[in-house]
Amino acid sequence: MFIVSDAAKAELAKRLKVSDPQFVRLRMRDSCLLSLKLTLDESRQQGDKEFPMDGFRFLLSEGELHYFNGKTLDYVPDQTGFRQFEMI
Repeated sequence: MFIVSDAAKAELAKRLKVSDPQFVRLRMRDSCLLSLKLTLDESRQQGDKEFPMDGFRFLLSEGELHYFNGKTLDYVPDQTGFRQFEMI
C-alpha cells in the first residue's frame, strides 16, 4: 500500500511514547491543494481500513486509499524549515 520512511518511523515512535493511542490515522485535507493530515487515535471509525506496518497500526478511510497507494510517508522540512509529515 505505502512505505514508511525511517525519519517518519522515528518521529511516530517518539509521539507514541508521549501518549498511548492505538492507531495512526492518515487522511487527506479537503482544500484546494491536497495535503496530509496525521492524527493519533484511540479507536476505529466506520469505513476505516487498518494497515499494520512497521510496528504501527495505520487507519485510512476506504474512500481515500487511492491517495496513499505506492506513496511514502515521510517526515521532512518544509520551505521554512518546519518539519512535517508528507506523502511523497
